[in-house]
Amino acid sequence: MENGKKRFNWKQLLLPVTLLFFVTACDTFLDDEKYAGVPHSLRYMSIDTYHIGDDYVSVTPTVMGGEGAIFTIESIDGPASDEVKASSFSIDSNKGNINIKEYCRLLPGEYSLAVKVSNPSGSEVFEDAFAFTAVQVQPSKLSYVPSLYSFYGTSTGDLTSPANVNGGGPYTFSLDDPFNYFAINELTGEIEKIAEVDVADDSKLIKTYDVGVVNELGSYNAPKAITIEIIGANVGKLTYNAEYKTPNEVSLGLINSSASTLAGSYTDVVNEEDYTTELSESTNGPIFKGNRFTNSWHVATAPVVMDQTGGGEKVNTFFLSFKTASSTTECVSIVVSDAIQLEGAISAYAEIAAYKRYIDNDFNQRFALLVCDDEAYNEEEPFASPWFEIEANIAPGMLPYSNPIKESSLLAAGEGTQAFDIPVEYVGKKVRMALKAVHLNPELGNLGREAFVYKWQVRAKY
Repeated sequence: MENGKKRFNWKQLLLPVTLLFFVTACDTFLDDEKYAGVPHSLRYMSIDTYHIGDDYVSVTPTVMGGEGAIFTIESIDGPASDEVKASSFSIDSNKGNINIKEYCRLLPGEYSLAVKVSNPSGSEVFEDAFAFTAVQVQPSKLSYVPSLYSFYGTSTGDLTSPANVNGGGPYTFSLDDPFNYFAINELTGEIEKIAEVDVADDSKLIKTYDVGVVNELGSYNAPKAITIEIIGANVGKLTYNAEYKTPNEVSLGLINSSASTLAGSYTDVVNEEDYTTELSESTNGPIFKGNRFTNSWHVATAPVVMDQTGGGEKVNTFFLSFKTASSTTECVSIVVSDAIQLEGAISAYAEIAAYKRYIDNDFNQRFALLVCDDEAYNEEEPFASPWFEIEANIAPGMLPYSNPIKESSLLAAGEGTQAFDIPVEYVGKKVRMALKAVHLNPELGNLGREAFVYKWQVRAKY
């Protein structure tokens, strides 16, 4: 009391105002326990401006009725062709994250995506759920898939794939080849072998090229953009080279392969006895933490020395990798190549260079090498495909881990490389190859082995 007046107590007002704000704010985060019905009120944090060709992943959206929801892209409005639009976007069906794919060929302009959300109560299409403006920028990255090719010295007319580039076209490409073995298509970036090259039958000449690109806003020169082997008649021609990129929460980082992790009942022979277990998606499925996944084949990056002498600088290098979430977590995961052309081949073989880390017990954890006829491959259920097991466990032939810098330079020098003949009944066909991780029954021993695959290739002789 001051001068007969009652002082106003701000603290008395602060608590109810704070509670009111908290309740109002929390309501925008859409508590599914308070609502059961058809999904509504889908909200994305959209980007205002997108630089064409960048790899972008949206923040997970919020939606009322999101429990058990399935997300799909219903339609895409924008100036690019339907084919380009369809190939430029993907959505995580369980979380709703939208990915604008790296090296997409969108045209500048306004884009809007309609997203359909379904749950057991029904479905709803949200028009203009995710919108942005695509703008052209100066090119800053360029790549080829695959990045490694092999052409016979006596052949001409062999072509690489078109170049992938960001920024927004039209583009003009350039290649500096002082030997004039190759020429580049200025519009697409395809590289063609235009000259015969004298190479001994059992030898190969390896050429690595920079590739330049220009658009309306500037230029970029990609160092060591592509490597081409010029091979002799007796050398296996490269028909598959696994390619990788940096992973994120919605991408395993696989470019020309795909991975799946098994959920449900699974039976296998473990330590020479039949063993059955139940694998749940929540416990035994893929988990993204930090910058890599567990319980799934994925791409891991490491700054290592790949110089063949072991004395070079550290380079951020991609590895195909597998690890479980813990030493007691069971997991069965498979990584499958894109289709591999072996038509016309008289023999073929797979080459794998890798090192393994941690546990050496092979009786309850293994990495198998598989092959399947492409016509019989089940893309929806890869585990149901009629796989033939070329090798039950390639882990014993991997380099043992002691230091990733040491092992990586050894792999680059050719050590730790295993070769496996592809059965004759698959030669002459289009095939798929796979690596299968089987880690089961922790009661027999820890399931902590990791694999780091530096090279996974298929070569054929014609």
